[in-house]
Amino acid sequence: MLTVLSKNNIALLFIIAAAGISLSILSYQYSTFTANEISKAASQDVRLNARIEAYDLSRILVHSIDSITTNLRALANAPTIQSNETEKAQILFNTAQESTHELTDAYYWINQEGKVIMWSNMNQTTSQHYKGVNLISKEYFIIPKNTHSPYYSSVIESTDNVPRLYISFPIIGNQPKIKNNTAAVSKTGIFKGVIVAGISVSTIGKFLQNELFHEIVSNVGLMDKNGIVLYARNQLLIGKNYLGDGFQSLISPEIKDSYNSILKRSLEGKSGAEDITLRGNTTTISYQPILIDGKQLWTLFIGTPHILASDVGFLIDQQKNFSTLMVIIIGCIALGIAFLILSWNKRLEAAVNTRTAELKEANDSLTKSNKLLATANEQLKVHDKMQKEFINIAAHELRTPIMPILGEAEYIEHQFDHRNKVEVENEQIALIIRNAKRLERLASDILDVSKIESQSLRLNKEQFNLNHVLSDIIVDIQNRLATDKGHNNSVVTILYKPEDIIVEADKGRIIQVISNLLNNAIKFTEEGVISVIAQRKNSQVVVSIKDSGQGIDSEISPRLFSKFTTKSETGTGLGLFISKSIIEAHGGRIWAENNADGKGATFTFSIPRKP
Repeated sequence: MLTVLSKNNIALLFIIAAAGISLSILSYQYSTFTANEISKAASQDVRLNARIEAYDLSRILVHSIDSITTNLRALANAPTIQSNETEKAQILFNTAQESTHELTDAYYWINQEGKVIMWSNMNQTTSQHYKGVNLISKEYFIIPKNTHSPYYSSVIESTDNVPRLYISFPIIGNQPKIKNNTAAVSKTGIFKGVIVAGISVSTIGKFLQNELFHEIVSNVGLMDKNGIVLYARNQLLIGKNYLGDGFQSLISPEIKDSYNSILKRSLEGKSGAEDITLRGNTTTISYQPILIDGKQLWTLFIGTPHILASDVGFLIDQQKNFSTLMVIIIGCIALGIAFLILSWNKRLEAAVNTRTAELKEANDSLTKSNKLLATANEQLKVHDKMQKEFINIAAHELRTPIMPILGEAEYIEHQFDHRNKVEVENEQIALIIRNAKRLERLASDILDVSKIESQSLRLNKEQFNLNHVLSDIIVDIQNRLATDKGHNNSVVTILYKPEDIIVEADKGRIIQVISNLLNNAIKFTEEGVISVIAQRKNSQVVVSIKDSGQGIDSEISPRLFSKFTTKSETGTGLGLFISKSIIEAHGGRIWAENNADGKGATFTFSIPRKP
């Protein structure tokens, strides 16, 4: 009997040992498979992020270049430039530079003889050095002169030895009609010079690099359609062709052919993302064409190393080794406890009961998870409803200013009726400009909301005098009211006591918040006084705008600073939401309340004087 029991125990020990070894092998293979799959998924995620990043960055660059192109077209067609009114033109040049200062170094006016006669922010020192410089041999002068069309350059070494890209627009005037004995002859298209915008390659590089997601390690590059490097982190490559010796000498022989093939395909005007592997390290190169007016000018590159995939693989390998070690240890322990299995039979019921309790707990957790999923589904429905409301509001707001613009434009076009000149009333132009500005504000609000929702709102902080900002805004609004025939400004008074307060914040965004609060106060105040107060309170700066208008409706008061909240028949209800996001991004807060006397409301925000 003892022999039979011993043989059974030995057989049981062998079975447990075999099971432990089998589990170890299976666990190792499964861990290896899992590690490879997770590494592939991580790499795919890197590729997807790289393509998204390249596309987003290309859209940002195209939008910025479009702004520059719009400025150039407006300057080239401006009546003050067409008629050589330099003093008035200087204001236009300075305004254009201010609107695109993140990219452009300056805007230049070159006459038909190729000589520089004006540039933005011109002063006495630069005037003595650059005015009259002859640029007749430059491509950005020659090509617009010969083709009467815009020109986008590759890298050009400027007179101050700074490599730049240039965008130029021809100034085309109309030649007066000449009458002879037979008939009137009209010739158009007189070349009067060019307007040029200069962009430093270092500036465009910093601009692109700053727009990258900081959470992902990436490098950015820019190349024109002929393979000339416009920007790279290695400054020595700028201005060189990628097939040249200078560029090729820096590429490892192991990847030279595949790397050159990627660059060649990238210049064909298609977007894509491809991997390069060198000594076990993989990098995804994503590329996106930059299209201006439907034509490919440049190609944007983003190189993203697979650091995330490598880290994930390393952690999985550690987990795999640990799992294997644990299985081996469990197998060894199982050999020891096999001798005690017979004595543990009585404890089996308790183990079953414990397992049953665990299953019940797991079932409860599953129930909670289902509730969370239901909550998330409700949130998605609310988000979908808000999105539809936003589309309806935006469509209505877009249609409101578009219809007057179309109506006036069609009326003006109808007046021509085989005539070359017509008289346009000042009110017509004012109507078009007013509605165009309204469209611009709506587009700006939508872009700001997009940045806030994607958590990509960036602040450019600087030190400035808050008193100057408030004074300028109030003067601008008073001037606008004085010329606005639809608003009786004689019954609305803005009170402000100037006091110098130095703050460190994003000046443009603070101006946006104050302008929005003041415009709202004027909008809802038919008559009375609007008071603006700015004061220091400890380490905070507090600005209050108090009006004597309608006050805050109790229905919208709890959600006053939420998206699409408005009681006005016009407006998207985005202004206060954007203002709240800007103030909170500065580390401050914003609030509002009805006045104690029952007339009007007070909107207040506070920001730190210094971060």
